[in-house]
Amino acid sequence: MCAHESVKRNEIVVWRVRVLDQNGAALDDKGLKSLTVEVSNGQRFALHFGPHPRGKTDDYFWTASWRVPDNYPTGTFIYKVVASDLSGRDHSWEPFKVDLSQLAVIP
Repeated sequence: MCAHESVKRNEIVVWRVRVLDQNGAALDDKGLKSLTVEVSNGQRFALHFGPHPRGKTDDYFWTASWRVPDNYPTGTFIYKVVASDLSGRDHSWEPFKVDLSQLAVIP
């Protein structure tokens, strides 16, 4: 995400994620058990690994999308990405907890 992205209700948020192992190598769908995004209201979205743009093999990402509900509260919210490795351990990442790195829902 870029610095302080804003989204309106009923718009779509798309996450594009790369996951690297401890040696800096990218992990694909054979290297992880699962990858999810969890937003502040507890909803979870599975990320899927594939080529982007779709149908081409230029680049590969983990992706998920979420339409902001009409009744979602305005303001910033925290989200995190959780990777489950092949051994069943969870590892999470969150953006810095400063306004410039948070997603904001605006009216």
